[in-house]
Amino acid sequence: MSEKITRKDFIKGAAASAVAVAALGLTGCSSTPATGGTPDSAKGTPTAAATGHSWDVVPTAITGASAKGSADVVIVGGGYSGACAAASCAEQGLSVILIEKDDTLNGHGVGGTGVVESRELGKYAKEGYKIDKEINLERWVNTCGGRCRESLVAKMFREGGHCMNWLLDIAEADGAKCIITANASNSVVHKEEHSYHWLVGGKAYDKYGMALAVPYLLYQYAQKVGGTNFTTAWNTAAVQLIRGGAGNGTSGKVTGVICKDKDGKYVQYDAKKAVILSTGDISYDDEMLKTYAPIAMSVMSRLCNDAGNVGDGHKMAKWVGAAWQDGPWPTMMHPQAGAMFHGPFLFLNQKGERFMNEGTWVQGKCVGIMHNGHDSYAWSIFDSHWKEQTIESIKTGGGMFWDNFRPFGSDPSDGVESFAKTIDKGLTDSPNNYKRCDTLEELADAVGIDRSTFTDVVKHYNELCAAGEDTDFYKEKQFLFPIKDGPFYATRVGAGLLGVVGGVHISDDFEVLDEKNAVIEGLYAIGNCSGDAYAYDYPINIQGNSHGRCLIEGKLIGEHIGGQRIDSAKV
Repeated sequence: MSEKITRKDFIKGAAASAVAVAALGLTGCSSTPATGGTPDSAKGTPTAAATGHSWDVVPTAITGASAKGSADVVIVGGGYSGACAAASCAEQGLSVILIEKDDTLNGHGVGGTGVVESRELGKYAKEGYKIDKEINLERWVNTCGGRCRESLVAKMFREGGHCMNWLLDIAEADGAKCIITANASNSVVHKEEHSYHWLVGGKAYDKYGMALAVPYLLYQYAQKVGGTNFTTAWNTAAVQLIRGGAGNGTSGKVTGVICKDKDGKYVQYDAKKAVILSTGDISYDDEMLKTYAPIAMSVMSRLCNDAGNVGDGHKMAKWVGAAWQDGPWPTMMHPQAGAMFHGPFLFLNQKGERFMNEGTWVQGKCVGIMHNGHDSYAWSIFDSHWKEQTIESIKTGGGMFWDNFRPFGSDPSDGVESFAKTIDKGLTDSPNNYKRCDTLEELADAVGIDRSTFTDVVKHYNELCAAGEDTDFYKEKQFLFPIKDGPFYATRVGAGLLGVVGGVHISDDFEVLDEKNAVIEGLYAIGNCSGDAYAYDYPINIQGNSHGRCLIEGKLIGEHIGGQRIDSAKV
């Protein structure tokens, strides 16, 4: 349709290709090994007795902190959700102090945001594409084992369009364009929606890059509408909440936060209406991972370098009486900690064993590799016909890093050509993750698998392809592609941790709750610091929904505190 953005409309078009994504890691992120413990700079509270956890020890209340500032709202954490909350609160006329322990905002991934409704998605209605909320809410709940709070998720579905259209207004005023990407799986079993709103171009994008463009768009908007009522405390680490007039108090209202500034001095920020925790996840606190997301300890790498994501907001909330949602907490994992492409082809572990259905979704691939492959990675094996096979497979499959970040409705061959460039570049720049050989025997040597084992497995797999039925793992027959003609390829499929989406127990209005579900007055939690919207596993049927949650919770919390809007379901 004429309104859709084509590949030529990509600002900095190279950024849309897998080559650029691979070169940048995940833009603003870097691969960091999962082993070796938490960095010293990211360690949490003092170690508890051997029978407990470090967060079970409530630190002594800090006294004598210098008064530093006061506002209606104090926001702790300058990521997507924190910047969004700052913008929304400022728009409501609330005075805001944003506290960030780094000297810059933080961002993850390539910056896309997933919601189920928007004016951009509405452009595709004429062609018959519309996200079915009923089916996708049920898929979300099923993926979470029925243990997320459906009313909270339903609110995200209901309010996503309102919030996304607001963001689009801000982005378009900055010169950005929105692209709905096509890298969603068409599988009947693991169908994903084209919900990924990718904002490219504009001043913030040009200056800060993909991962930080949206946080800075929102931050700059907060500055614009807030004026002198909006201030930021950089290089300032929050350490204790003030409840009932004291640090780490356990009764009364939360009225502020005690921080340590860049000089190591304790300073206090007071909040007249609310303290909002938006401190991110627990990716760099090994103790928390082992307890609440143990599978994360088996990943090949942590994909983002936010070493400050150690659950400090979680812990501060707990010390003033907050509850945490039950574990295990879901992990966001992507199978591109090694190579950026793998397709639906044969997977082998380092022993030369095939161990799973390779045509499944991204979380399933990561978990399958770690639990069934006996390693944190596997090898995807394919031959010279991989381009046409990938294009054919996308008709009924695809998904993250099987298809590409191309515009929804564009030719799949565009994405495959980008992957071809990625593979060619990887063969030179990342030879540990990309292999190409003239014979299967040489490829076996290249990946370190016994030749006879390797060729026997490939022969057996080719027989399954010829028969049109995978009697080993029952992969759908349209994804059975033989490995016959050289050159032959192997790309390393590595499970990587992008984030942990679990945390502080909250109400549907993002108020922090205690063990008895009572509201802790004056305290809120949003983004990956908060819990209850997910459980067990991450529902990628709505692609980009973690950022979608940051947008929705950040926008709505300003409206809630400002008293300017109520949930549309209650109108």
